[in-house]
Amino acid sequence: MIPPGLLVLPEPFEGFQVLDETRSELGVLLWQSLRDVDLWAATPPEARPDLFTPNALGIRRLRIAAELAADSPIRLLLEGISEVLSPSPGAGDTQLSELCESVSRWASDMEWPRTALAFAQRSALAAPEMAGPAYLVALVARRSADYRRSETWFRRALALARRNQDWKYYGLAHMGLANLHMQRGDAPSARARLLRALRAARRYGVWSVRPFALHDLFCIAATASGTNGEQAEAYARAAYRGYGRRHPRLPALAHDVAWFWMLRHDFERALPVFRAVLRHVPRPTERMVVLSNVARAAAGAGDLHGFESAWKDVWRLRETRTDGERVAEAMVNLAHGALAAGDLTRLEMAASHAVRVATLRDEAQHRMAAEDLLARGKGMTPRRRRGRGRGARQRPPLPPLRPAEASPADRLASALVQALQEVPVEP
Repeated sequence: MIPPGLLVLPEPFEGFQVLDETRSELGVLLWQSLRDVDLWAATPPEARPDLFTPNALGIRRLRIAAELAADSPIRLLLEGISEVLSPSPGAGDTQLSELCESVSRWASDMEWPRTALAFAQRSALAAPEMAGPAYLVALVARRSADYRRSETWFRRALALARRNQDWKYYGLAHMGLANLHMQRGDAPSARARLLRALRAARRYGVWSVRPFALHDLFCIAATASGTNGEQAEAYARAAYRGYGRRHPRLPALAHDVAWFWMLRHDFERALPVFRAVLRHVPRPTERMVVLSNVARAAAGAGDLHGFESAWKDVWRLRETRTDGERVAEAMVNLAHGALAAGDLTRLEMAASHAVRVATLRDEAQHRMAAEDLLARGKGMTPRRRRGRGRGARQRPPLPPLRPAEASPADRLASALVQALQEVPVEP
């Protein structure tokens, strides 16, 4: 039996979230297309040719052309939806689903999460037997902190993928559920899901999924209490080999490996990796997190100028997303950096904001981390603050290691930095 995904949204009428988020004529066009897809999806296939008159859809296309520039990507997508809905014979479920998916991704890039979720759900409604659209809904819902909705769609994607023998989405759905387990602090369940994804990737030759699973297994090993780091770094090296030097996920792996080293107070090794990642992260939300880790690692390494520069950059980006995705995570990192720099004022500023945002978004892990940092800040003595404050002498850089002295971690750090410097930045 295929479990249903949660569809109901807290809104007075269908599509209200789109109108409320966009508040423009474009929003009206998006809402109309959304409602058209709803009607089409709820109609039996044999009755769909008589659902819309050519004149009605023709008028819609004229409105789209009048409101949007000819080279606008959303214009092409909305016109495409109208074409597919036309009564003349044409493409069906798959093409309409793909168009709605493209609108969802466009809305995500525009930082309209509610619009992105609405069209992701329509993509799944247009192709209800396919695992890919269901998986997209789960991802978009998770980014919006709608974890209950996300779990229902990951489970639906998993069941559809198993029935259709779509082993790529079978593995990805297991990984999505693993990430939800991790957010709840249930590492054993997360690891079990990831191992199932890894076994499926090996059994069915889905090599595109394998490095993703290894990457997430690294993240679990990196956060496991009492780990000596060897198992985590082994997963990281395997994920690096699986991705290859030009994979678009390589910056994310490099960032996570640098974060692992930073947690182990290996700031000098982590900092150049974070800085190499930065040029590959143009999206403001992710860039804010990377900069916050640069600030934290720089403070730990004694580079107080680097800490202050990254601190300012993070707050500039935060101004446009005061309560949004990953803000609490970035604030916790800044608070850690302020603690390392002995700057109590900045620690309280960042940690207090992290508590507010994490409480609003139900991000318990970040809220507890911020509260712990506030408690540690209250325990700082004035002498400690002066000794580690802005005037503290910066540590001299470590001398470079000769090749014979390089450890596996050194070689991995060097390989990551070199690959990130060589790979062109995505436009």
